[in-house]
Amino acid sequence: MIEIDQLSFDYRTFSKEPGLKGALQDIFHRKYQLVPALKDLNLTIKDGEIIGLIGPNGAGKTTLTKLLTGIIQPSSGSVKVAGLIPGSHQKKLLRQIGVMFGQKSQLSWNLPAVDTLNMLAAIYQLKPDRYQARLRELCDLLDIVEIVKTPVRKLSLGQRMRCELACSLIHKPSYLFLDEPTIGLDLLTQEKIYNFLKTENRLHQTTIILTSHNVRDIEALAQRLLILSKGELIFNDRLNKLPLQIDQSDSYCLKYWINDQTDVREEIIHDPQQLFVKMEKFQPEQIISLSKSGISAEEVILKIYQREKQ
Repeated sequence: MIEIDQLSFDYRTFSKEPGLKGALQDIFHRKYQLVPALKDLNLTIKDGEIIGLIGPNGAGKTTLTKLLTGIIQPSSGSVKVAGLIPGSHQKKLLRQIGVMFGQKSQLSWNLPAVDTLNMLAAIYQLKPDRYQARLRELCDLLDIVEIVKTPVRKLSLGQRMRCELACSLIHKPSYLFLDEPTIGLDLLTQEKIYNFLKTENRLHQTTIILTSHNVRDIEALAQRLLILSKGELIFNDRLNKLPLQIDQSDSYCLKYWINDQTDVREEIIHDPQQLFVKMEKFQPEQIISLSKSGISAEEVILKIYQREKQ
């Protein structure tokens, strides 16, 4: 379980004075200021959850990930991951977590991915039989049996990303942190990654914290959505609980036959319950089509961002 209590973090920055005189002043009298990145965050993530973490640039997403993985320490408040305090129990924590950043690689460019995996097995001190079993499992699920033997420089972006996932999960961590895991990937490769992550979560109850600007990632994977804005948590619930009433709600277009299938009628219905009652009055052959339209999750999230800026 991840437990966050009154968590805050402030970045310390300084303002540089212009010109040579200003540079000399900065040497002896540098002016510092604190910039809040996270403010009094309270959050609990249960083991086995898949969490989607989104927010505009500068909202505090990366800062939160760094705090959870022990890269930086909080200014105030507390964080616990699996009962461990990141930073204080870093060696134990690193055995429990896996991290993958979409724009940073842990693969060696001129070596095959399996060499990196072998190195990671040594770092995590995995027993040979356990390592080989896990390697076979990941290679099968990610479809990289032959790919891991090819020098990384010869792999496509999608193939490299699947190898990166294998590296992040080779030690079977309980918590997986993903930052933009599908950036730049085609739809087919994205779908493969979605299916793999769902399988990993189902088989091993891996807790996944997914940070992404791609709403498709969130819709495909997240069981719960967290939205950060200006360092504050402004939404914490399931995706289907987004406030769709911001502009409009979903509507259903029901097209059906009347008058012994001689005329067609089209009806727009906004209430799902009313739709079910309506459809129960028809025989199956009377219904021509049923379609759904309305504001998308991406549009809702964009409107939330815009509202927070005002």
